[in-house]
Amino acid sequence: MAKEFRAPSKDVVQKIWQEFGLNEQRVKEAVEALKKWLAMEPHLPEESGSLHEARIERWLIRCKNSMERTKQSIDLYYTLKSLSPEIMCDWDPRSKRFQDTAQTFCWFPMPELTPEGDRVIVIKFLTKDAINYTHEDIAKLVLMANEARMCEEYCFSDIYVYDLENYTLGHASRLTFTTTKKGIVCLMDALNTRLKAFHIINAPSYAEVLIWMIKAVLNPKVISRIFVHGKDLTNFRKEVPQMCLPDDLGGTGGSLQENWDLWLKKIDSYRDWFKRHENFKSDESKRQGGALNSDDLFGFNGSFKELTVD
Repeated sequence: MAKEFRAPSKDVVQKIWQEFGLNEQRVKEAVEALKKWLAMEPHLPEESGSLHEARIERWLIRCKNSMERTKQSIDLYYTLKSLSPEIMCDWDPRSKRFQDTAQTFCWFPMPELTPEGDRVIVIKFLTKDAINYTHEDIAKLVLMANEARMCEEYCFSDIYVYDLENYTLGHASRLTFTTTKKGIVCLMDALNTRLKAFHIINAPSYAEVLIWMIKAVLNPKVISRIFVHGKDLTNFRKEVPQMCLPDDLGGTGGSLQENWDLWLKKIDSYRDWFKRHENFKSDESKRQGGALNSDDLFGFNGSFKELTVD
């Protein structure tokens, strides 16, 4: 049976703080400094409350206690909400579009950390039917699921497991490079996901386009951590602990559907926050140095440009 996603233990938090030279006092000081910086940036929104502070703390951890990187990630996040509303806005887990997509595709963290303190993320098309979703809806679902993590998660890095058992030519035909690029930039740069390994399993030959799109947006260091497996999962199962995999993939963590159902409840619990958070985005008309647009961020050739922060 699948377990509920639990808040991190004090031991896990202390271990991660120690890894990045932090303690309770230093975390508090860093969060306060980042809140002051946010208040001084006229183009960034004014958020408040314990959840806001928790998310800033996670940003700091994901950026390995680098204030400069944390500022860049936060600025990029709010900028993408302004410039990419097709995937960063209209987040209602009870909408028909979300419900249809959630019947088609899943993205969720397994409840148990690996012995090294990493989190396994399971990704899969739940059906061979490629009709009841758009690529933008999938990107939106993934980002909503990751936002819930951002409010509660503590781990060193992520291990992605992308199961392509149900991936068909119909799915491949609906892919768009622009949406893939924007979604990955949001995950990897705005939310600063640290990826330890990316296992693509049960990959058919026609998954090459999908894999190319993923690699085209990532830097060489992350690309070197992508491992493509066919139907033989022997080596894959040596890399990921059984307790961190659903039963469907040879693990002991409960069924994939049970885990996804639990995480959908988690996403739904943030519905009111998603609605309030809809208006928290950059106001590019107030950005010092001039407003940004999509070309400024991604460039003509699609490469991501880092923001300069004060």
